[in-house]
Amino acid sequence: MKIAIEGCCHGQLDDIYGTIAYLEEKEQCKIDLVLICGDFQAIRNEGDLQCMAVPPKYRAMGSFWKYYTGQLKAPYPTIFIGGNHEASNYMWELYHGGWVCENIYYLGNAGVINYNGIRIGGLSGIFKENDYNKGHFESSPYGQYDIKSVYHVRQYDVAKLAQIRQPMDVFLSHDWPRGVERFGDLRSLVRKKPFFEREIRENSLGSRANEELLTILQPKWWFSAHLHVHFAALVDHEKWKKNEYSESAELVLYGSKRQQHPVHNPDEILIEDELAASARTAAVPNPDEVPIDLDDDDIQSDSPAVNEMIVTDSHSTPVSDPPSRTTRFLSLDKCLPRRQFLQIVDIPTPENAKDGFFYDLEWLAITRAMHPYLSLARQASRLPSKEDLKQSVEQELLYLNMQLDMDELDLRIPSNFTASSPAFDPSVPKSPEQIHQLEYPFINPQTVEFCNLIGIENKINPHAQRFVAPATDNERKT
Repeated sequence: MKIAIEGCCHGQLDDIYGTIAYLEEKEQCKIDLVLICGDFQAIRNEGDLQCMAVPPKYRAMGSFWKYYTGQLKAPYPTIFIGGNHEASNYMWELYHGGWVCENIYYLGNAGVINYNGIRIGGLSGIFKENDYNKGHFESSPYGQYDIKSVYHVRQYDVAKLAQIRQPMDVFLSHDWPRGVERFGDLRSLVRKKPFFEREIRENSLGSRANEELLTILQPKWWFSAHLHVHFAALVDHEKWKKNEYSESAELVLYGSKRQQHPVHNPDEILIEDELAASARTAAVPNPDEVPIDLDDDDIQSDSPAVNEMIVTDSHSTPVSDPPSRTTRFLSLDKCLPRRQFLQIVDIPTPENAKDGFFYDLEWLAITRAMHPYLSLARQASRLPSKEDLKQSVEQELLYLNMQLDMDELDLRIPSNFTASSPAFDPSVPKSPEQIHQLEYPFINPQTVEFCNLIGIENKINPHAQRFVAPATDNERKT
């Protein structure tokens, strides 16, 4: 199966899909799936714009609302995770995952699904130590602080992913796993981004939550974005345990290849506020970093032409399965001209795999087992011991398998997208009061249906306003 991997989207869906179509024609191939590693920016209306953490001058409606209303349809099945520049109110509506429009699926704050037999997991947001151990307390309309904290990764969601025991094919994160750069061409990375060197030496570049998941899940592929650079690494997990890095990394870290390796500090944490935040103190400024604010290079008013975009390894060489306990890591740039923002990989699908989108049975069991501990308060719920969680997940897995045997559970993800909030209408300007009302939470029917499917309480905007779409002309005639 040929999969197109995109780095940061920044709302440039038309350009991304246009580039993929151009490649298909040029290479005479067919892309089966698109994966997007965050900063998707699913902006439905003016209220969503107010719920995205960017300076007001960069709040542009973009074109997603046309996909949301059905004026446009995604030409390829698309799966994405959230980054740090999202309409966080809409993402929260789909905390457990769901369709943001027809043919585009959001994995949720954390999630695992199966597509054509390939197991795909992901974690949305970016890491910040100060918010990591809090509950999901934020609610729109967001204040000055929680408009940023809402996209910070929570330990609860990481703990859910850490319960996974079955093999993972593909994993998506927005920020990098901490330390992954040490298994690639580190000298080349430092030449491209010299302002990373300090964090690399301090082992603070990237997310310690993602580092934990990488070492636990050990997926065949891990795709990321956020740092706006193309970078590949081959992580040997046995060498990771021994702190044995690439020769390129040894030269950057120590000036020469080490003869002995110091003991790794398992308690080391990310020191700075956001990824690459040391650019504020490093000698060389970082022109691309957008932890909070977008600069002029991050969003442009003129869409780049398809033939100006750089696509990495567009020849899509088939890739064999990596050796055991090895992860291929790839980070891509943002969608702008002359940037390496797109790469096509060929991932074999299992024989007799069912076509389409399916819920992952183990993930449903984990969600059921841990749902009682999902906190909507600032104080996170205390989780049980690892052994107790393991036993609980095993019990839920037995229950769900019984439901399958009795034909009371259908794992195929339904095509049940429905608009949950009014869409942008350029012909009808809204007043400030109307826009503010759109910032308040909406209940999403997909989330209600998912909770009913697996038998859990819906904690996501259960008492929020409901949107009823206007009847179409055909519905009126009926």
